[in-house]
Amino acid sequence: MPPRNAAQHALHPPPAKAVTLPPPAGLRAEDGTGHVFLTWEPVPGARGYLVHRSPFAEGPYKPLTGQSLPRPPYADTRAEPGRGYWYKVAALTDDGPGPLTPTPVPGCVKARGIALATVTVTVDATGAVPPHVTGDGAHALVNAVARHTDDCSHVYVVVRNTAADRPGMSPGSPALDRTAVVRVTGLAADTSYAVTLHRADTTDAQTTRDALTDTLPHEQLPPLTTAPDGAASLSLDIPLPGLRSLHLSRI
Repeated sequence: MPPRNAAQHALHPPPAKAVTLPPPAGLRAEDGTGHVFLTWEPVPGARGYLVHRSPFAEGPYKPLTGQSLPRPPYADTRAEPGRGYWYKVAALTDDGPGPLTPTPVPGCVKARGIALATVTVTVDATGAVPPHVTGDGAHALVNAVARHTDDCSHVYVVVRNTAADRPGMSPGSPALDRTAVVRVTGLAADTSYAVTLHRADTTDAQTTRDALTDTLPHEQLPPLTTAPDGAASLSLDIPLPGLRSLHLSRI
């Protein structure tokens, strides 16, 4: 390159080539009560994802959220029960969204029945395994955290009912409320525990920390007696958005 052209090239370098990522693979949809549960395989290099929806398989597809999702899964809680929808997902880079998944997946929200949809929250009081949530809305709507003392004399279990597309919003449809069956294992066998229930109508990080340190409004529940295998359980109704925390202390 002649010196003159080299100097101009240094002053005015060519624009960086835009990075385009492939569409996410493995897109799946599962019909849930009050939501459609979507998941897909993460794309290496993606800084987020945009979920698109259409009432028709052929489109047009429009993004569901104003902000990108950091990772799967996602719960579409704005769909009308009984109405079918089609979904596609695009991976995001700093240069914008990539192509949508070529094949859409169908989804249809289930209407709420007489009883609330149920999830099961399993917590190991020893901390050997992280809390595990299963059931209708698990991982996308409902999750849990826990804290315990080394001797398992005190155990905190926080169950949160939230959704990726409802941050800071007022409570949503009652169809999104859940009954959480909380099962705590690893407690002392055939032992009684005093139980305190903490309540909050928000799910932000500060409220969760408060729930783990006894600073939320709370009430005393009847004592729990563990089974011979050191397990105890009870049920909690959790609205969206909402948080319930249990503090178990050995009597």
